[in-house]
Amino acid sequence: MRCWVKCHCHSLSIGRFIAGESLRDAVQKNGAKKQPQVARRVNGNELDVADHWIYGFHPVAQRLPQIGSGVLLIRSGKVTGRVETLIALAHSKQIAVERVSLEAFDQRLGAVVEHQGLALLTSEAPIQIVETLDVFLAPKDIPRTLLVLDGVTDPGNLGACLRSALTFGVDAVVVPKHGSAPLNAIVMKRSAGAAAEIPVVEVTNLSRSLRQMKSAGYWVVGTALGSDVSLAEFDLRTDIVLVMGSEGEGLRFNTRKQCDCLVEIPMHRDAFNLNVSVATGICLYELYRQRST
Repeated sequence: MRCWVKCHCHSLSIGRFIAGESLRDAVQKNGAKKQPQVARRVNGNELDVADHWIYGFHPVAQRLPQIGSGVLLIRSGKVTGRVETLIALAHSKQIAVERVSLEAFDQRLGAVVEHQGLALLTSEAPIQIVETLDVFLAPKDIPRTLLVLDGVTDPGNLGACLRSALTFGVDAVVVPKHGSAPLNAIVMKRSAGAAAEIPVVEVTNLSRSLRQMKSAGYWVVGTALGSDVSLAEFDLRTDIVLVMGSEGEGLRFNTRKQCDCLVEIPMHRDAFNLNVSVATGICLYELYRQRST
């Protein structure tokens, strides 16, 4: 009974490359094999797969072992031991390594980007979009977990949610194709590379997808301020879909209607609400804690 309670690359001329040449053009001009093009969409818009930037130490360290071609950019000057490890890995994979000035980094990525003097450009999409829920609706021997992000439009928050999802063993993260943050390099950076590891499912109709999840045996649990049920009191040791809303609006009306239960995170001061990524981490920790005891 359901309840309603509330590359393989040759050495490239980085000067010309930084000035605006795409990776695909640079690789082809230098005689390397053309890499297969894999179509990818972000919110319905097809991207040029030749220009996938990943920046920051953890995202680059996470993604570098997985790719077959690209260019690793290192800021000129002394580097740390862990960056030397990445350079050695790139050389072992025959991936070009170029040392460039801070000005060159800023010109290509923008001065406000927190690149940490390390960036990777590859034709292989960093975040793989899953087009269907089917694989995650099949029964498992252990409790299944899906995280649904309804209207999370800030890439930093989305990235942090993906990081928590991977940390606490979520099977997949589900986002609407429209009204969600673009799956870009900021998401990859804020996820500390987790975005390359956890499946992300884009759905056209979130309400319909939630009904599919319920039909497959999931309990759909939304979070909402003012609910009569505390997160800590709710039994999460079953197949759970955790639904998180945007910070400003919370869960949309149609999404809320599909929830079997609404729960609230107990807080010392009710006048303040939590950042959605912080709230997601708390909820996923509680789910993990219950299943581990």
